[in-house]
Amino acid sequence: MFLRRTNRTLILATALVTLMFQHECVSSFVSKPLFPSRQAYSTDLALKSSRDSVDGDMSQLRERIQMLKVKMLDEDMNRPPNASLGPTQFVEKILEGLLNPYDPYPDSGFHRLLRASTKEWREKMYHSIGAPPDAPEEMVASALGSALSRPKQQFGILVGTDDAEDYYVCFPSDVVDNLDGTCWLETRLYDSTDHELLVITGWELQQRPSDGAWLVAGIDWQDFRDQYRPGLGREEWERICG
Repeated sequence: MFLRRTNRTLILATALVTLMFQHECVSSFVSKPLFPSRQAYSTDLALKSSRDSVDGDMSQLRERIQMLKVKMLDEDMNRPPNASLGPTQFVEKILEGLLNPYDPYPDSGFHRLLRASTKEWREKMYHSIGAPPDAPEEMVASALGSALSRPKQQFGILVGTDDAEDYYVCFPSDVVDNLDGTCWLETRLYDSTDHELLVITGWELQQRPSDGAWLVAGIDWQDFRDQYRPGLGREEWERICG
């Protein structure tokens, strides 16, 4: 009798263990399916698509940055001082850089003027803003830009200050070639609205010995606007901050 009860108990226990094991296996199978659900599959596809999109955007961004660098280098090659530019083109580029001084980078127009000047004229510009001869070019370019951009002063027209007139440039006469590596040319600034004469400037240029590129050696300034002593002699460029 005892053996029968024991056998029955063992059979029941074995059956319970078997059921528990089967339940555990079924639960494990349900919680960790062999094949992902449609929602999980869609989520994985979305994540992969997002990663691919980011990778593609980064690749395009790198390509655009590289193209921009190449463009900037090409433009720098065409900016003064450049031996391929004649005197008239040279002055046009200088004025263009001053009128758009932040293209393609901050203070680039003022950097251009400093680099396209003779040693003597560069020293005068340094002196005009109170900079020592060994001052970093970045600081001098920034200070020069601030001086030219001050309101209610005659040279603001060159950088397009809010209170200055819009102008266009005219070269009324041929370049005077001194046949010694220097030349002189006159430029006139006219009001873009009523075409009135605003300023006459005389540019003294000197060729760089190394490659013949033109450099600024001096600028004379005669102002014809009523608020800036019209027609009274020439205003020295070096007094732009004085």
